[in-house]
Amino acid sequence: MAHNVWVADRFWFTIQGKNPQRFLNLAVSEKIHLAYLHWIPDGLMAQGLGPDYERLRDLAAKGGWSFSVQKRRGPGLFLERLLARPGILAGTVLFAVLLQGMGSFVWTIQFGELSGETQHQMRNLLVECGIYEGAVLDEQTLAMAQAQALQQSEVFGWVSLNFTDGGLSIESTDAQYQTIREEPLLQPLYAKAAGEIVAVEAESGFAAVVPRQQVEQGQLLVDVVRLDRDGNEIRQGASGRIMARCEKAYTIFQPYSTTQKVLDGSTVTQNTLCVFGTMWQGEEPDVPEQCVVQTDWQPLRVGRLSLPGCICSKTFWPQTEQTVSYTQKQAEALARRACRAELYNEFPDAEIESQMCEVEPEAEGVTCTISYRFCANIATVQS
Repeated sequence: MAHNVWVADRFWFTIQGKNPQRFLNLAVSEKIHLAYLHWIPDGLMAQGLGPDYERLRDLAAKGGWSFSVQKRRGPGLFLERLLARPGILAGTVLFAVLLQGMGSFVWTIQFGELSGETQHQMRNLLVECGIYEGAVLDEQTLAMAQAQALQQSEVFGWVSLNFTDGGLSIESTDAQYQTIREEPLLQPLYAKAAGEIVAVEAESGFAAVVPRQQVEQGQLLVDVVRLDRDGNEIRQGASGRIMARCEKAYTIFQPYSTTQKVLDGSTVTQNTLCVFGTMWQGEEPDVPEQCVVQTDWQPLRVGRLSLPGCICSKTFWPQTEQTVSYTQKQAEALARRACRAELYNEFPDAEIESQMCEVEPEAEGVTCTISYRFCANIATVQS
């Protein structure tokens, strides 16, 4: 079916035949407006308006003149082509209706300026609340997710989740912490190791030692009670640091072979398609209980166009127990590292000045003894 749309167009036409002047008279009598009239051999050419197209053509047919359109301007040709393909128009209207009706689905999630690790944490939190590309999102779920983000995460000072027309955007500020010191308890500080006092940095309480003084393990360093001139007790909680130069040895035995869990080199992937609030899960793979699992969420996109859906990919790396063997040199290196770890576990702020290592190879492994000379805070509360 042909669709002629002339209403908004202008067109140039020619009339050819006997006595074209009579055609002009008929057009004037019909109150048809013509412009740019000029004569041509055996006829005339003029410009008419789209609404008069049918009447001009009928006048020419009734008078026996030849009517021919030479040029046409306006949106009519485009509209005619569009009407000739109703699927395009219907698809456009359907897309607009669906876009309006599917505004409650999450099409895209904008994480703003969140870093990679923080973005991963926020993604996991949203998934726990049932929020991902393709899910249906309401105000209650959005408010619950925002409350959990503020309660569970230690990286946000403020966070806001905004959902508009299928787009979820996250705005946040970094957390800023202010340390509030609690009132020190009425507990004296004692030496947890023997050594020479280097500095006394008692912030509260009454220091019982001075620099260059030798102390033994368990000796009183900062007291909480002192007598005034009248013999009355003055009590004050003890806090601060007592820095001392100490010497201590640590011994570690490192066997030449150990049994530990290692990746066996294989991987298994399970994909789940999430579209329009529904999940289609693939066949559940057969994986062992001992494995490392990584979950990735990939939004569905066609070029730059986001779709209301995503793919959840779970990758499983199976582990197996395997005996790992070390050479003597490797065992010595592991033992040295373990000795230093023991030192820092007991004295986190230790500054090593010197060390002396003794290694004793044995049939089953290596025994490493390291004597450290270091400076550290030795003040502690006796349990």
